[in-house]
Amino acid sequence: MSKQQIDVPKEKLQQVRMDMFRKVQREKRTKKRIVPVAIAFLLCFSLLFSIRVSPTIASYVAKIPGFQQIVLAVVRDKGIKDIVDNGYYEEINTTQSKNGLSLTLQGVIADNSGLVLYYDADATFDMSKLHLEEVKLFQGDKEIEGGASFTSNQSSQTRFSSSVDYSFSEPFAYTSKDFKVVFRFYEKDKGNIEITIPFSLQNEIAKEKIITANRTVDVSGQKFTITQIRRSPLRMAIDIELDEANTMQILALDDIAVETEEGERREEVVKNAMYISRNIRDGNFTLNLQSNYFHDSDSLKILIGAVHAVPKGEDFIEVDFGTKKVLTKPEYLDWDISVTQQGVSVAAKKWDDRVRHSFLNNAVKADGAPLEFTGGSYSDDEQYLYATENFENYDGKAKIYLNYYFNPIGKNIELDIPLK
Repeated sequence: MSKQQIDVPKEKLQQVRMDMFRKVQREKRTKKRIVPVAIAFLLCFSLLFSIRVSPTIASYVAKIPGFQQIVLAVVRDKGIKDIVDNGYYEEINTTQSKNGLSLTLQGVIADNSGLVLYYDADATFDMSKLHLEEVKLFQGDKEIEGGASFTSNQSSQTRFSSSVDYSFSEPFAYTSKDFKVVFRFYEKDKGNIEITIPFSLQNEIAKEKIITANRTVDVSGQKFTITQIRRSPLRMAIDIELDEANTMQILALDDIAVETEEGERREEVVKNAMYISRNIRDGNFTLNLQSNYFHDSDSLKILIGAVHAVPKGEDFIEVDFGTKKVLTKPEYLDWDISVTQQGVSVAAKKWDDRVRHSFLNNAVKADGAPLEFTGGSYSDDEQYLYATENFENYDGKAKIYLNYYFNPIGKNIELDIPLK
């Protein structure tokens, strides 16, 4: 079987290569020891500028310091490739150091829907026990509200590349283009290490493109409406409203994608699945897909692989964290469930070839107050998916809502959405 070919934005990455080359030329008189590294870098990075790059070659290129995360993002997300190809990715290349740890903010992508920071970390010590505890982002002196998505721990010993993703629930106002990001790490021997990196955006922030859709879908008597499609460089947001008269609670829309007139697919951004599941019961939720912001067409086709739902009023379990017992669960729920010290463990028999899954991350206390979800661990084998999902310290009774159960009430749905 031939390997899939990946189109890489050659011209924009070529410019990055030339900028790096000029920088090396300026510094080579005083830092001769870095010349062999620079030469190796240029030789490897030049692989990006062939017409096509295979996934195998891309995996090697992704190991290059300073470009690993953006190259990986280009390979897995067509919207990020478009961003680089159209010059919307901003190179920052600013380094700050403290207690033997150096962070380099390599680049930023910013629009009204979110902001992604790409960074490198280098250390004079073993970083395998270094944990990123918190990331704070400031616009001017004001902290930006909303959580950041990031990897807390890396297996690398002295160097790694990673990213921080801010997703805004409401369009963000760039009243200032001056920012600073504060990383707080913890290492057993060194304690807290806090590094602040200021940066300024140069690009004009792309305006969101909004398409009114108002297409209602009826699946076995259960209705939902795609109200609008909002396109920004980072993501394509599909806003959905559930019909209040539904007798079933829709839990998930699987394998959702958008197909252009040319047959190109833009698929779901998987990292937002948990956020969606925890907000779907509000009746209005958003699915985020890879963006096609820089492409114009007359129509889009929305593809939905399956709609999963369960009877209303039978979409939760009740547990007692004090006695560590499951109090009630729906009759149809065939999972093995146990209550741990501050969490719930599930073993669910596999229904397809998927790996790792979140099932129960949205809970309320006996008085109706939210029970904060603090994280989970997930694994699988040939037959089962395993999840342990943890909550804040609480020794009372709680209602925990299902965010996924395999029960398709409709499959292979297609909707044509005119854009003009």
